[in-house]
Amino acid sequence: MHHKFLTTSVTILSGSLRIFKLILSLIAGIILFSTIAFVTIYFYFARGLPDIRSLEDYKPPVLGQVYSDDGTEIGEFWTECRIFLPYEKIPKRVIQAFVASEDSRFWEHKGVDMRSIARAFVKNLKAGDIRQGGSTITQQITRSILLTPERTMTRKIKEAILATRIERTLDKEQIVTLYLNQIFLGNRAYGIGAAARNYFHKTVSQMNLAETALIAGMPSAPMLFSPLSHPEEARQRQMHVLNRMVEEDIITEDEKKNALNEKLTIYAAGVDKDMTMPEAAYFVEHVRRLVKERYGDDVLYHKGLKIHSTMNVDMQRAAYKAVRHGVEKLDRRQGWRGPIEHVDPNDILKRAEHIAKELLIKQNGGKITWPADKSERPTDVIEFVPDTKYKAIVTGGRDGETQIAVGNVNTVIAKPDPKDDRAFAPAGKNLKAGDVVWVRRTEKGDFVLAQEPLVQSALFSMDPHTADVKAMIGGYDFAKSEFNRATQALRQPGSAFKPFVYSAGLDKGYTYNTSILDAPTIYVVGRGQTWSPKNYGGGHKGPTPFRNALVFSRNVPTVKIVADIGTHYLAAYCRKLGLTSPIDKYLSMALGANSVYLSEMVPAYTTFLNEGVYKTPIFIRKIEDAKGNVLEEVKEGSEAKGEGREQEFISKPRNAGEIEMRTDLFDEGKLWIEKDKLVLSDLELKTLYGNEIPPGHVITPQTAYLMVNLLKGVVEGGTGTRVRALGKPAAGKTGTTNDETDTWFNGFVPDLSAGVWVGYDEIKKIGSGETGGHTAAPIFLEYMIEATKDMEPKDFKPPEGFPVGRIATLTGGSAILGSRIGLEEYAERGGADRAGEFFEEDLEASRGTSEYDAPAPSAPRRESFDESGY
Repeated sequence: MHHKFLTTSVTILSGSLRIFKLILSLIAGIILFSTIAFVTIYFYFARGLPDIRSLEDYKPPVLGQVYSDDGTEIGEFWTECRIFLPYEKIPKRVIQAFVASEDSRFWEHKGVDMRSIARAFVKNLKAGDIRQGGSTITQQITRSILLTPERTMTRKIKEAILATRIERTLDKEQIVTLYLNQIFLGNRAYGIGAAARNYFHKTVSQMNLAETALIAGMPSAPMLFSPLSHPEEARQRQMHVLNRMVEEDIITEDEKKNALNEKLTIYAAGVDKDMTMPEAAYFVEHVRRLVKERYGDDVLYHKGLKIHSTMNVDMQRAAYKAVRHGVEKLDRRQGWRGPIEHVDPNDILKRAEHIAKELLIKQNGGKITWPADKSERPTDVIEFVPDTKYKAIVTGGRDGETQIAVGNVNTVIAKPDPKDDRAFAPAGKNLKAGDVVWVRRTEKGDFVLAQEPLVQSALFSMDPHTADVKAMIGGYDFAKSEFNRATQALRQPGSAFKPFVYSAGLDKGYTYNTSILDAPTIYVVGRGQTWSPKNYGGGHKGPTPFRNALVFSRNVPTVKIVADIGTHYLAAYCRKLGLTSPIDKYLSMALGANSVYLSEMVPAYTTFLNEGVYKTPIFIRKIEDAKGNVLEEVKEGSEAKGEGREQEFISKPRNAGEIEMRTDLFDEGKLWIEKDKLVLSDLELKTLYGNEIPPGHVITPQTAYLMVNLLKGVVEGGTGTRVRALGKPAAGKTGTTNDETDTWFNGFVPDLSAGVWVGYDEIKKIGSGETGGHTAAPIFLEYMIEATKDMEPKDFKPPEGFPVGRIATLTGGSAILGSRIGLEEYAERGGADRAGEFFEEDLEASRGTSEYDAPAPSAPRRESFDESGY
C-alpha cells in the first residue's frame, strides 16, 4: 500500500513536472515569439526613420529682422514666422500652462505615456474612429518636425519609436524648448515668441495669465481655437487651460477668475511685408534683394538673420512725407480727373455704409477686443487723421456747397484756395449725387477734394562721410508698385548731368573765367542731317564765362565744352564718378541724353563734396546669424577715404612729362575703357588716371572744391534758388529733360547729400513749366529742412591750403598742358579716318558749319535730352 502510494505520487509529480515544463516552454515560446515579433515590428517601422541625433543640431526656420541705424526694427523676412527663444528666456508660467494642457506627466514619462494611450484607446473605441491621440509633447515634436501629421496607426507607432529615441538623446528642458518654438499656433505664428507678437504685440515675458492660457489652448487645433475666427471655441479652450492649471496647483481659483474677466486686445497678423515700417518699404525691399543675392532664399527667410541697415528712421520719414507732398501738389496742379466712380443715387446710403465699414476695418487694423461682450455695440467712431485721404460719396448740394458722407460722417467739401488750387477750384461745381471721390483731411479739420496721383517720384540720400544711405523712397506708394525708381529706373538726367561735363572740363584746362561763345551753332549729324542745340527760352548770351554757363544752365556752351574735351574722355570721366549705366558717346550726352539711376547720381555728386573721394553707397552695416555670429560687417571708417601725400594746388596745367600714371586708378579705368570701347590719348589717360590725383581719390581735391563752389552758385543765384529757403549753405543742380518728361534736383549740404527725381513711369510730359527747379527742388528742400534740422549750419570748407583768392583762374587739379582736343589733334587721332567704323560715336571735321560735328540723336531715347536748361 505504501509502495502503491509512492508510485502514485511519483506519477503525479512526474505529470506535474511535464505540465510545468510545458508551461515554461510555452511561456518561453511566447516571450521568444513576442521578442522576435517586437524586434521585427520595431525594425520594420524604424527602418528609414530620421536620425534622431540630428535634433541636437536642429535649427527651425526663424524670421530675419532688419534694423535701422539706431536699432529700431523696420522689417522682417520669413516664410514661417518664428522668433526662437532659448529655455532660459521662456517664462516658467508659460511652460506650466502648456504642460498642464497638453501633457501633464511630461516630466515623468520617457516619451510615451501609456496612461494617455489607454485613455485615448477607450475613447476612440467608443467613438468608432480616431478622435483622440493621447500624444505626449515629445510625440508632438516628432510629428511636427520629423513626420507627417496624418492620424494612422503606422504613424503612431513611428511616433512612439522616435519619441523614445528623443528622450534618450535630449533632456526635458531641450525637448520643451523645441516644442514651444516649433508648434503652429495660428495667426501665422510658429512658436510662442511669434504668437505673443502676432496676437498681442507683446514679447512672451510681457504676456499676462489670460493671454498665456489663450495660446496654450491652441496647439491641438490652432484654427478651430483661434479667437479671431472662432471666439467661442477659443474661450472654452482658455477656460480648459486655466482649469488644468488650478488642478495642478499652478494658479489659484482667484487668479483663474481674474484671468477670465480680462479683456484682451487681439491683432490679426499679415505676411512678412505687412510687418515692414510703411515709410521704409522701399528701403527694406532693397535690403531683401541685396541679402538674397549674397546668401540665397534659405538663409534670408529661415536662418534668423539680424540685418543692421544704415537707414535713419527720422530721415526716412522726412523723405516719405516730402515725396508724397511733392507728388500730391504736382498732381493738384495738373487738375482734377473726375470721380472714382458713380453709383445710383438710390444706393448712396448703402455705399456710404460700405465705405464706413472699410474705414473702420482699416482703422482697427484687424484688431478686436476679446472676449466680446454681446451687450456692447462695436465702436463706430472713425478717427480722421490730418493730411490723409479718405473715400467719400457725394450726397447732394445746397447753397453752393457739395455735401458728402465720409464713412458715417456727413459734411461738406471745403472750397479750395483759388490761388494755390486753381486747377482744382472748378471741380466741386461739377460733382453730383452718387459720385465717389477722394477727400483729404486738413489740419483745420475740414475735407478738401483729392485724388490718387499718377505721377511718381524717388528720393535717395546718403551721409557723405560714411557713405551710409540714410533714406530712400522708390515711389509714391509701395503697396501699389514695388518698382524702385531710385535704384531700378533708368531715366535721362537732363541738365543734372552738366556738373560732370564741367568737372571734366576743368581737368582739361578750363577755368571759371574761360569764355565760351553762346551763339547759334550747327552740327552736322549723320549723313546730311544737322543739329542745333537750343538754350531754354531761346536766345543767346554771346561770350559767356565758364562759371555762368553752369550756374544758369546754358545748353549751347555746354555742348561746345563736350565738343572740345571729347565724348570718349567725358565717358571715361563719368565712370570714375561711379556711373555704371550705359553711355552712348554722342554730343547730346552733354545735355543728359544718356539714362542714369538716381542711386548712382547722388554718390557721383557726393564725390565733389568728399574732395574727390568716391564712396560706394552702403545699405547694410552688419549681418549676424541667429546665434549672433557676424557674417559680414562694414566697420565705421572702413569705407573709401583719401590718404597719402599732401595735395599741391596748381594754378596752371602741368607738362605731361611731370605726370606718371596712378596704377590702381588706371587698372580700374581700363576695365571701362575696354567695355565702352574708348579711344583716349596719352594726355587724356594721364589727366584721368595720373598721379596728380591723390591715393583714394578719383579726382583731385582742387577740382572737387571748384565744383562745390560752382554748384553752390547754382543755389545762390542760378536755377536752384528755391533751395535757398533751407537757410543753410547748400549746393546742387536742377535737371529737366526735353518736353518736361523728367525733372531732377541733386545736391548737398556739408553733412548730407540727396537727389530727387519726378516723372511718370512711361515717357510723357509732366506738365508745362514743370522743371527741376519748380518740381523736384521743392521735394529736396522739404526733405532737407527736416533731415538737417539738428545739424549745425556751416559752409563748405575748402581743402587745406586751397588758394581761394585765385579761384577764378584755377584749372582742375589734374589738368595737363595740351590736353584739350583741338581740331588738328582730333584729326591726328584718326577721327575722320575712323568715321566709317564709329560713325555714330565720333566727331568728324566740319566744313562750313561749326567747330565740330555731332552724331545724330536718332533713337527716341536720345531725342529727349535736355534743352530746357533747368
